[in-house]
Amino acid sequence: MDSVGQVFNVRSFGARGDGSTRDTGALQAAVDACAAAGGGAVLCPPGTYLTGTVELKSNVDLRVEAGATLLGSTSQADYDLSNKLPVADFRHPHLNPAHLVFARNAENVAITGPGRIDGQGDSFFGPRAPGENWFSLKGWRPDRLIAFINCRNVLIKDVQLSNSPGWMLWPLGCEQVRIHRVRIITNPWGPNTDGIDPDCCRDVHISDCQISTGDDCIALKSSVNLLSSPRACENVTVTNCTLSSTCCAVRIGYEGDGPIRNCTFSNLVFSNTRTGINMLVPRHAEAGIQHGPAIENIAFSNLVMDTRIPIYLWIGDEAAPPGGIRNVSIADVLATTERGCYLGGSQTIPIEGLRIANLRLEVRGEMDDEFAAAVPYPYRVWDYFDKRGIPHALYCRYAREVEFHDVRVAWGRASGSWHSALRAEHVADLEVDGLVARQGPGPAGAPVVHLTDVQGALVRGCRAEPGTGTFLRADGASAGALSAIGNDLGAAGQPFELAGAAASRGFFQESNRVPR
Repeated sequence: MDSVGQVFNVRSFGARGDGSTRDTGALQAAVDACAAAGGGAVLCPPGTYLTGTVELKSNVDLRVEAGATLLGSTSQADYDLSNKLPVADFRHPHLNPAHLVFARNAENVAITGPGRIDGQGDSFFGPRAPGENWFSLKGWRPDRLIAFINCRNVLIKDVQLSNSPGWMLWPLGCEQVRIHRVRIITNPWGPNTDGIDPDCCRDVHISDCQISTGDDCIALKSSVNLLSSPRACENVTVTNCTLSSTCCAVRIGYEGDGPIRNCTFSNLVFSNTRTGINMLVPRHAEAGIQHGPAIENIAFSNLVMDTRIPIYLWIGDEAAPPGGIRNVSIADVLATTERGCYLGGSQTIPIEGLRIANLRLEVRGEMDDEFAAAVPYPYRVWDYFDKRGIPHALYCRYAREVEFHDVRVAWGRASGSWHSALRAEHVADLEVDGLVARQGPGPAGAPVVHLTDVQGALVRGCRAEPGTGTFLRADGASAGALSAIGNDLGAAGQPFELAGAAASRGFFQESNRVPR
């Protein structure tokens, strides 16, 4: 909502705004009066308002003016610790009901700026334990600093949100959510300090935001066990944002069993970030996740990524139908990476319908040979982030209907045991169109493209760069038909190397330029 109607100045209700007096009662009284009058704006003029939990209500715009700060209390006694969810019994290992600002079952509710809401997160963090990436917790902390639960027509605009002790902004079970021109800054080493986490929400539009966090910048979730009736997280658009994180820029999945579908991400810049695009389908029965989310119909376009791992798609070995990753498009990407991209389904649930197009991938960093012989299966999602990991620029397995179009891999400042530009195992219906690359700087003999137990592959329009040894190697006992058409392999020492079933089950080639 863009607020209309009366304006209720919190100073008129006794708020001091001096940074030391607790203004919770005055803020809540202003909200209640505004709601009772039929709606309007609750105005926070310049000042620092120390507060605990404030509940917003229908038709109320909490307007934080320039020079005003809502400062979250560090005292547990100032927070409402009652359960605000629509279910009384839920399983979630980290969910804390203490929010600084929240609304539930409300319509036409807003937080607008250009002032600031500060959760004083650093006050809840202790030193890092040896070997840990993130700070420890001193004890209790508020979490999901700003929460909207079962709300409709939610607006967060032109406000700065900073220093959350946990997740910053959590809409759960909401419809028609607009988040526009919001700046979110949390401690880069603060545990669980996500930016925006739409959870089981419909019709969400996030645009023109700057987000820098210690956990996921934007995370789409489907925690249906927290709602009285299941619903999807769907119809989400994210555009024109800059994202920076010590974890993931965009995460889809991990928490919840509900579908996550029909979402687009465009015109995004990821900087100084561990993982760019992260999709996870686990099963954690102890947290109420019985099979994992069904992630479907997701499109990314026009991305610039400075990351350790640009793309990480993972289906856990214990996930079960209908969980999965289906119909994903990633296009028009400039990315740097220190680790190989992982595109992995499970033996029982393959990734289906993956398309990567117009990708420019520059590989940097040193690779070791821990996974040189084979990438472990199951590939444990948390076990390998601190390892150098996948020794291939792109690694895909247990998938079907996979397409790579117009991909260029540059090895840049890569060193160590890097192997292939593209490695695929146990993939059905693979198309590689317009790949330009050579093998990595690792051991001699690694091919540019290595296919093992791939059934139904088409390799066309590709070009071997100078210094290429073997361009295409196909092997495996269950390999199927392979076609190579119209490739420029004149710079390759050996264009094709076939072994196992790949040598006997229908290799077709035509119009390829090969070495003389």
